[in-house]
Amino acid sequence: MILSGTTGFSAEVATGKISEIYEAVCTHQQQLTGFGFSRGFLGVSVFNYLYAVHTGEQKYFDEARLTFDKACDMIDSDSSKSYPQDFADLAAVSQYLYEAGVVDLEPNTFLSDVDTVMLRKMRFELGQKNIGGYVNGALGYGLYFLQRSRYNRENVQPAIDELIRGILYNARYTAEGCYWTSGNYPQNECTCLSFPHGSAAVILFLAKAVEMELCPARRLQEVVFDAISYIQSHGVRNEHYQYIDIVQEPGKSRLALSYGDMGIGYAMIRAGAALRNQSWYQEGITILKKCASRREESNTGVQDASILFGAAGLALMFDRISQITHEPAMKKAAEFWYHEILKYDCSPDGYAGIKAACNQWGPGANLAFSEGIIGVGCGLIKGLNPEKINFDDLIWLL
Repeated sequence: MILSGTTGFSAEVATGKISEIYEAVCTHQQQLTGFGFSRGFLGVSVFNYLYAVHTGEQKYFDEARLTFDKACDMIDSDSSKSYPQDFADLAAVSQYLYEAGVVDLEPNTFLSDVDTVMLRKMRFELGQKNIGGYVNGALGYGLYFLQRSRYNRENVQPAIDELIRGILYNARYTAEGCYWTSGNYPQNECTCLSFPHGSAAVILFLAKAVEMELCPARRLQEVVFDAISYIQSHGVRNEHYQYIDIVQEPGKSRLALSYGDMGIGYAMIRAGAALRNQSWYQEGITILKKCASRREESNTGVQDASILFGAAGLALMFDRISQITHEPAMKKAAEFWYHEILKYDCSPDGYAGIKAACNQWGPGANLAFSEGIIGVGCGLIKGLNPEKINFDDLIWLL
């Protein structure tokens, strides 16, 4: 049990906070007007399922099923639905809950029409030379097909092949290596290095494709080498962070699931393992060890408990890295950030005492999975039930 109380917060405190979050979600969930996972009702469904595992009570499994059905009923009327992210998440969540026995729909039947739409949209982005990242561009659609390959490998393999050809063809080469453009910043030329829009996302996608035997390693060795070389050429000396997020904006880099050194280090260890390059793997470990030593707001930029920008996302990420690497520093960092989640229980105007520090995109911001208490609750449940729960695939930790 990671949240054992040995560093200041007991399992009882975390359990009480999870129950408080559950009550707040039940009371306020109608503020979520979208169907998606990061900002909508798919997030409620996953939280209800995890709460069922945590409590062992069947009624919460039933609530997970009902809220999943509600999310699906909202798809057609959701005017804010986002391609590709919401539909990549739909594939991941539906398959996750199917495997858990929460829903009885068969993924290949349920998602067959979505497959067709997503392939058409991916081809459009490839035609625009927009490789992008996990929330936009061709790669976002590729993330959908990567998830789908677990259930529909034969039919999805051609889409993966097509995307990989597009990634290879659209790589932009410089003297330092290669990178890809992102349509997420249409007004300016922005070369992103980290998650979720940049080269680290492409590298991780390619590494996962090799790991899943969707593409031979020899085909990708050169492009991954050049992509990592380009990132390495933008290292920062004598700073608490090691890489900038955007080449054209060499400012400070936060420590988070979404941005900064964590994504780059994670991509390097995954690429090093999948493509059997010990140098990449060791550099990734070095980066992540430095990340693990950063604990203060002044050198992390962490201001809340959220998944996307805060303590919960870091706890889950270090937890995943600890499982892969078995490095003691990663386990200690995961324990630190799991306990740190509860230190942000200090906002009288937040749900369950917790409020997002930034990105207040609407009434549901402090509730939804990505920035709000649903994600925080999921993180705490994982911290209390490390052997029972794993939702890494739902948060880009492929």
